[in-house]
Order: sequence, then structure tokens, then C-alpha cells
Amino acid sequence: MSLSFETYWPLFLLPTIVYLWWVRRRTETSLTERHVMLLTIVRSSVVVLLVLALMRPHFNRPSGGVSTVFLIDVSRSISPEFLSGAIRWSAESVREGRPDHARFIGFAAQASMVERAEDLGSLAVYNGASLESGIRATPGTIDQSATDIERAVRQAMASFAPHRLKRLVLVTDGHETEGELATTISELQEQRVRVFTIPAAVRAEGDSWIESLEIPSDVRAGETMEVGVVVYSRTRQKTTVGLEAASQELAKKTAELEPGFNRIVFEARLPDEGVVDLQARIETPGDTFPVNDHRLETIEVGPPPHILYVEGHPPSAFYLKNALESEGIEVTRMEASQLSTSHERFRDFEAIVLSDVPAGSMDEATMRSLESYVRDDAGGLVFVAGETSYGEEGYSDTTVQRILPVEFRVEEKWRDLSLIVVLDKSYSMYGRKIELAKEATKAALDLLEDSHRFGVVAFDWNPYTTIPLQSALNKERIKDGISRIQASAQTNIYPALERAFEQLVESPSKVRHVILLSDGKTYPDDYEELVERMADEEITVSTVAVGEEADQELLAEIATWGNGRSYFIKDAARVQQIFIEETQLALEATIVEELFQAQLKREVESLRGIDFDAAPALKGYVSTLAKETAEVILEAQGEDPLLARWHYGMGRTVVFTSDVKNRWAVDWLNWDGYGPFWAQTIRSTMSRSQGADVDFRVERRGQLAEIELLIVDGEGRFPRGLKPTFEVTDPSTSTVRKFAMHQTAPGAYHASLPLSVSPISPWRFELSADGLPEETYGARRHTRAIYYPYPDEYRFYPPDTEKLEQLAEETGGVFRPEIRDIFADLDERAIVPTDLAPLLAAMALILYLIDIALRRASWPWRKISGI
Repeated sequence: MSLSFETYWPLFLLPTIVYLWWVRRRTETSLTERHVMLLTIVRSSVVVLLVLALMRPHFNRPSGGVSTVFLIDVSRSISPEFLSGAIRWSAESVREGRPDHARFIGFAAQASMVERAEDLGSLAVYNGASLESGIRATPGTIDQSATDIERAVRQAMASFAPHRLKRLVLVTDGHETEGELATTISELQEQRVRVFTIPAAVRAEGDSWIESLEIPSDVRAGETMEVGVVVYSRTRQKTTVGLEAASQELAKKTAELEPGFNRIVFEARLPDEGVVDLQARIETPGDTFPVNDHRLETIEVGPPPHILYVEGHPPSAFYLKNALESEGIEVTRMEASQLSTSHERFRDFEAIVLSDVPAGSMDEATMRSLESYVRDDAGGLVFVAGETSYGEEGYSDTTVQRILPVEFRVEEKWRDLSLIVVLDKSYSMYGRKIELAKEATKAALDLLEDSHRFGVVAFDWNPYTTIPLQSALNKERIKDGISRIQASAQTNIYPALERAFEQLVESPSKVRHVILLSDGKTYPDDYEELVERMADEEITVSTVAVGEEADQELLAEIATWGNGRSYFIKDAARVQQIFIEETQLALEATIVEELFQAQLKREVESLRGIDFDAAPALKGYVSTLAKETAEVILEAQGEDPLLARWHYGMGRTVVFTSDVKNRWAVDWLNWDGYGPFWAQTIRSTMSRSQGADVDFRVERRGQLAEIELLIVDGEGRFPRGLKPTFEVTDPSTSTVRKFAMHQTAPGAYHASLPLSVSPISPWRFELSADGLPEETYGARRHTRAIYYPYPDEYRFYPPDTEKLEQLAEETGGVFRPEIRDIFADLDERAIVPTDLAPLLAAMALILYLIDIALRRASWPWRKISGI
């Protein structure tokens, strides 16, 4: 028990008591001193009592009384059988728990309160989506086609009896189509309302429905696009999913649905530009609720892309041209000789493909036009290499190289080279290792031309000049000498390396290189002094350590001192690849002509669906160096870029270092992925918009259509003074109405429109040309549609137990409570206040009357004086 006051400002009136006593001393009266003092005491008491009454004191006493509100979800998604059981359970709870106060509220879109649980079964409800029940939306009726838990909870908070412990029992599936329950949690906590949550069973146990369609934002005619059909299933079952446009079936497949969300992916192609209704349907055996098995989205299909294809070898141009046209891309072909006179036309195309175009075909003005097209006009450039793109007569140090994500090496095709392989033939190399090493040595020899020099120094404890440094003219005789190498004795690298140095220092070749291979530990010696002498003579040394037993640290240091590269491999099978790479690097050949498999280094969206493991080998490529910020997607051998891209200014450029025709890519021409690979690569590179950008969007949020418009002109500015409007076709009446949009930000406009369910046809919204300049509106129709065949309530998700459990936890309630949990004594008490102000005011009044009596009547004073 306690005493509390509502306000304290009346305390400022207490000084009036001082005034009363001050007046008493200066009052001239015929009354005696005792009489005056008694009157002053009475008047002071009146003031004290009035001050206390104005402070609104309350006497607070604890109470364990409980006020309970049962909040029952009666929306369309709740199972009728479960609802009947919940009503019976609510009535039983009140009978067993005997709360001081109990109320029952049924809710869906609205809420209605009754005093008895049994009355919940006779609430006036209607299906607001179709009004099929025949009951119209009159006051007091509940629309079952939506669920607003927030609204119901707020009504429940206002329904509790005052000065009682508040217990709210919420029976629902937890899925809101309107409102937001989370906004009420702080208020529930503040009002000390404990919420006990019970997840409701949902109807249509085996139902499945289309949740959404995932469609690319920018679709072109003839372009293969990926469409995702997201299906929600209550159970594991089989369904047939179909995709159609303009009443024509695009694709169909059978899918095994798992409980929850399932994404079924289609690849589809729309042949014609314009506004298209894309529809998805599912057919599930035993589905008792087919109204939600259909979904429609409207997409605006743009015109097919138009690219310029310049081929340096015109007789081979039809390979790529035919492949691209079969993928829905319009191709204008041009010969390299026409470039310098046609560069003003670059802006007419969304991408330019240069294939094996000689650098001499472009003067500086053409190159600068190409740079401006990419950098300033957001154009796309696809550069395909060939024999004409390497060396001093290629694109090195040109404007074109500045645009591209790679650099071309400026070297002669084949350098003058002397190469010696220093090969470990100790006992540890016996068997497979030595045989693989000999084959790798032969492979390195095969890369050399007759004018190059080649030698082999084999070693165990002693060095052996197996092949003296000589011209590579007679390769078969040299290979025969390599084949006779046999493993024996211990490992001693220094004498063999010194023997190689002695031969190379006398060689007249411009490039002199050593490849040292060993798999074991060697004897110590002054390797640093020897290798530095070799480096002084411009002889480079690379090392290959094979296996864990190799002297990895020493071999790595030798490579560092010798300005070469060090390799460590556990499997000798890689020796041949390393020897080939080392020989090519020593030759510094810009063109690499040998079979290799394209290796996917980075997964990118533009190459989705391309199986490079199934791709045939390519027969050559141009060796390049990727720039620092370039993105290498495909690699050739030795980590050389095969497909690389980057952004340049506002545009993008791509380099493919092999070719597109019947030289290096001859086996790719019959590969199923050839056309899709090039079409997807070009589409991801080309500019996707030209001129003004008009972004017209319509989205449904609840029962509202939210219309958004963003306009940017061709120069990237927001037009001023626009008054955009849009026309809406009402599917129920087929009437067309026009609405204005209001500006929300520079270039941004918005409007909202209420929607009603239309199971037959969609709502259509078309941006009007009125109020927009023709150059801003564009030639394309900007039309969108919203298909609203059923309310969101008809997506029968399982109960959101996580939300309900969290609500109970945050408010001190219980999830899935027993009856005893709801009415349990939790050592808390409600405060029942008693207002003392009336009593104090009455006492003040009585004293006031006594004061009058003491002043006006003589007998009370005589009575008191006689005491």
C-alpha cells in the first residue's frame, strides 16, 4: 500500500497559512484571544485540506485481479476446424481461470468485440475479395480477405478493465497483410500487457501457389532471358510449371516441390518487341485452391540490339555473324578497310566488335572516335585478337590499347635463344620422375626453331654434358640423346650449373636461359657467387623443385639470384607444363599456337549457362598482360588472360585473346556454346539505353498501386516543368481513367491508386505522352500491369511461429500456453487507487462550516470555552 499525488503545484498555496496567522495578530475584534486562535487553527486546517485535495492524493492498494482479452484470428487463411476449437478452448479457459474480467475479439481486416466466446462463431463476416458470402460491408462486419493484427491488438489494449493485471491471448497464424504488429510491442511493454501467443492452423494443407516471377529489367527482342518462377508449396509434391506469352506456350517442365520456396528457372526468348504479358501457371494434382496457381507480369520488350562487326579476314566473317543473328542480334558487317571513313557511324550501334583488325586499318582519328564512343557515349567494345594485334606493328602503345583491359607485349615473334636444361638424374629420380622429366625436356625442345640453340646437362654426383649446346636443327637426334639418360648416384647441383654456365657464356644468342630441375638435397657450395656471375653475363636461371625432399629454399634463392622463376611441385606430372611455359617465356612469343582449354577463373552473370568443361580446345591465342583493375574471366595457359573486361569511362570493353573463326577457334564453331557465349558476352558489354531514360514502375503494396516515374534526359539532367499523367484501365469495367502524378524529387514523380481484386484480367497502367516532350517520352510505349486475382490472404503460409514466439518473450507472456499459464500468479500486482480528494474536500467543507459557526453563533464558543 502507498500514497501518491498527481500534482505538487498546490504546495505553493501553503504560505497562505502564514498570512492567516499574521492577520490574526493585527485583527481588532471583540473576540477573546483564545477564540481568535481557535478560528485561525480551523482556517489553517481548511487551507491544508484544500491544498491536499488539489494535489489529488491516491491511496494505492495492490490487487491480483486479472483482465483477459482473447484475440482470435478469423481471417480467410485460418482453418475452420482450428477456429472452432480455438473458440471452445477460449470459453473453457475463462471457466477454469475465473478472471475478474474477460472479453473476446474476433479480427481479420477489422475487429469486433463480444462478451462470450461462443458469440465469436456468429460474428458477421464477409469475403471482401469477392463478396461471395452475400454479406456486404456494413458497420460491424469483418472482411476476411485481409489480416491486420496491429489494429486488433490496439483494440484489445483499449478493452482491458482498469486496475487489473492485463493478459492478452493472441490466436493467429502471424501473417499480416496490413499493419505492422512490431510497432505495438513497446506500447504493450509500457502498459505491462503480457501476450500469450498460440499459432493457428492454416487451411489448404496441400496447397501450392506462384509467389512471384523474376524477370530481367531490360529485355530485348530475340534475347534469351532467364525467368525464375518462385513457387511456394506446403508439402513435398510434384507440379507442372508452364510459361506463356501472348497465349503461346514458351516452356513447360515438371518440378519436384519441397516444402517452402522453390525456384524453377526457364530460359525463354520473346521474338517481338513491345508490351508483353508473361504468365506462369502451375498444375498440382489434388490442389483444392487453384485461384492462386496463376501469375502474370507485364514486361516491355525492347528492340533487338544492333551491333557493328568489323572482321579483318572477311571470308571468315560469316561464322560469328550467323551465330549472333541466330541469337537475336542485328549485325552490320564492315571490312577493316572501311573503318577510317565510317567512324562517325559508331554512335548508331550499341556495341562494336573488332576481330583480327590490323592496327594499320585505323588512323589516330578513328581510334579517338572509338575511345569517345566507349568513354563518353557508354558504348561497348569487344576486341578479338589475331595475328595483327601483336608486336611492334600491332596495338601496343596506341589509343586502342588504352581503352582495353590488357596490354600487348612488344617483342619479336621468336627471340634468338640459347636454352640449357640442367637435369637431376640422381637415384631419387629413378622411375616415373626421370621419364617425365625427359619428356618435358623434349617438349621444350619442340618449341624451338632451327635457329635456336639447345643443350642438356644431366647430373648426379658429377655433371654430364648429355647434349652439348648446339643448333636445334636435328631434334630427333637430340631427343635420342635425352632418352638415354639413366638415374644413378647422389645429388650435386653446383658442378652441373657451372658446366651450363661455361657453355652459355660462349653463346652468341641474345637470350640465354637455364632451367634447373632437382628433387633432392645437394652439397653446400658458393651458389650465390656462381649465379651472380651468370646474371652479370645476362644469363637467367629458373628452378623447378620436385617433391618434399627437394632443396626448396636453395632452389628458390638460385632463381632469385638468377632473375628467373622458381616452381615447387609435388607431382612430377606438372614438369612438362612448366618446361613449356618457361621456354615460351624465354622466347617471349606473343603468339602461342598450341592446344589449350579455356579455364573459368571467375563466375559472372553474363556467362551463366555456358559449360566451359564441355568446350573444345582452342588452338592459339595472343599473350597479353592484364591491367591492374581488369577483371579476368577466362584464362588460357600459364594464367594468361583469355577473356578480360573492365569499365572505361561510361562504357565497357572486353578482350578475347583467341579468335572467332576457323583458325584458333575452329573446334568452337561446332560447339553448342559458341553462339550463346558470344551473344551473352556482347549483350553484357553493349550500352543498354540511348537518349532519355524513362523509368516507369508500378508496384502493388497491399491494396494500393504505387506508381513511380523517374526521368533523366539524354544529357543526364532532370527535365523541369513536366506534368506527367498516366491512364488506368479498370479490369472490372474496362473504363479508362487518367490521373496526374506529383513531383517528389528532381525528375521523380509519384501517385497512389486503390486497387480491387480482379480475377479475370489485370489492371493496366500506361504513361501518357501528354505533358512530356516527345524526345523525353521516347518512341516506346511505357505500359505496366498489375495482376491482382486474389488477396494476399490466400497465400496460406504455415504459422509464423518465430514472430509469435518473439512477441510472447518480449512481453513476458508464454508461447503455446496452457490455461494455467495464462492465469498463473506471477508475483505481480495491479495498483487499485482510491482518490482521497473528495474526502479531503468534504473535511475542508465541514471545517469551513465549523468556522462559520464559531464566528456567528455564541453557543458553540461557550460550549468549547466551558470544556
